[in-house]
Amino acid sequence: MRTKKIIKRTLLSILLLLIVFFVYLVVPRVSNPNPKYQTRLTYGKPLPQEIRNVLTPKTKPSRTRSIVILKNEKIIYEYGHTDKIMNTASIRKSILGLLYGIAVDKGLIDIHKTLNELKIDEIVPLTKQEKTATIQDLLMFKSGIFLPSQGEHDSQITDRPKRESHAPGTYFFSNNFDANALGTIFTQETKMSIGSFMEKYLAKPIGLQDFSENNVIVGAPWFLPKKPSKHKQYYLFLSTRDLARIGAMVANEGVWNGKQIVSETWIRKSITSHSNLKENHINYGRYDGFGYQWWIDSNTETVWSDGYGERFLMINPKQNLVLTEQNFTGNSLLSTGLWLKNRNMDSGIKNLIKAHEMIVQQK
Repeated sequence: MRTKKIIKRTLLSILLLLIVFFVYLVVPRVSNPNPKYQTRLTYGKPLPQEIRNVLTPKTKPSRTRSIVILKNEKIIYEYGHTDKIMNTASIRKSILGLLYGIAVDKGLIDIHKTLNELKIDEIVPLTKQEKTATIQDLLMFKSGIFLPSQGEHDSQITDRPKRESHAPGTYFFSNNFDANALGTIFTQETKMSIGSFMEKYLAKPIGLQDFSENNVIVGAPWFLPKKPSKHKQYYLFLSTRDLARIGAMVANEGVWNGKQIVSETWIRKSITSHSNLKENHINYGRYDGFGYQWWIDSNTETVWSDGYGERFLMINPKQNLVLTEQNFTGNSLLSTGLWLKNRNMDSGIKNLIKAHEMIVQQK
């Protein structure tokens, strides 16, 4: 009798653990919020059918894709679930760059301070030369610090220069150390989390529809092990319509709906190239310049932010035009794991570029 009870308790315990594990697998890490401060985007003149035909997938995409195009702050094209929040991947870096601009304008951050002055170090101690890097160097990806970091991939690993091979401020390298350390410094200097600062000074003023401070997660979202570092990777979840709205603000020199959100000076510095990437030993594709966490394509006079998993924010300041696409790469341990397993890079980037060209050529 006692043996049966033990077996029953054991089976119940196993069942309970399985249920907990299943919930852990499927529950979304971030939920779609419904903020009180949200405002609706308005609609402008729709794109001609010939341009819409370029953008609209001819067959059902193999994963969730959404596209929003804004002209003069108004929607002229949208496709898919534009309200669905998604992991923006490296687009997070450009958004943090904007938050730095707001913090600088408020006198909370001095971008000329060195890591030594800020008391920023790493588990593998930084050298005297590396500690001379400034916040500005990190914003330009010119820290000269070439160490393993959380969230890095591909060329960030294979093409990483040797330590101290380039002095701070002299060499561009797309480096997750710089991006993650910027997150650490931002929190340290503003004494606010990235999420709460973004909600107060960016999301509320421009009326983001699908944001709360909980959309920003610092550290591993699903408690999976990360590379040891003092500077945790941060994750930013945004809907495509909110991402497009932020892009429209950048396109209009920091203004949204007639209100200056980020100073014109900061926007201009951010989207002005501080590096000639054509002289770099790494091929950065269509990009030939880099500002403060923004990529530059001088050929099309556009400013870009993009993220792993094929997601893009394309800004044409002269046309006050924004094209953005996001692809869903998971919002739970299970959905993210399935995407990572398949590595489905279903992208419409060529169509986005073609549509931009056609829009610009319109009379």
